Amino acid sequence: MNMQFSSTDDFNAFKNYITGKLTGRKKRTIDFPEYRKSAVMILFMEKEGQPHVILTLRTDKVSTHKGQVSFPGGGYDSTDKNFLDTALRETMEEVGIAQEEIEILGEFDEYISIMGFHVYVFVGALGKIPEYIVCKDEIDEMLEVPFSIFYNEEYNKCEKITHQGKEFDVYFYDYGKTTIWGMTARILTDFARKIFKGE
Repeated sequence: MNMQFSSTDDFNAFKNYITGKLTGRKKRTIDFPEYRKSAVMILFMEKEGQPHVILTLRTDKVSTHKGQVSFPGGGYDSTDKNFLDTALRETMEEVGIAQEEIEILGEFDEYISIMGFHVYVFVGALGKIPEYIVCKDEIDEMLEVPFSIFYNEEYNKCEKITHQGKEFDVYFYDYGKTTIWGMTARILTDFARKIFKGE
């Protein structure tokens, strides 16, 4: 798949490829009823001729993942119709990107976090670079990160952790002065491998 875009058609082809792959595969589902349900959004946009992912640097005021890099998203609320609704609502509340601005490309695998969350992962795309309206209590900084660093697996280190009796790789990607690690890095690395490399 071409990661360098010379025209809008190239970004459209990138989006169509993702939609086709997500539609044609069976997502991984997990069963941890005691974990809190949440949903996040992998948001792609075209910037400087290549796909970028929108991420957030969380403040030290939030209850979990203080100072870490995360996707837009958050906890399921009883008023949400489904988990996609959760991801879209939280994206609007956190960074001000409205549902109408997001083209939904599909749903990726489910994950669990060591913080006790069962995470549903959705994939979307934006037609233009957004104007953020940031929730200052939750978000310190918006990050627009080239997807190529995950596609090329340009992590500077990988550590092993054990959770629920299974061993997991923890990847650390440096982007400027920020380190992207934990579940965010894991999901993007997995996404690149499974969707683009067929692993």
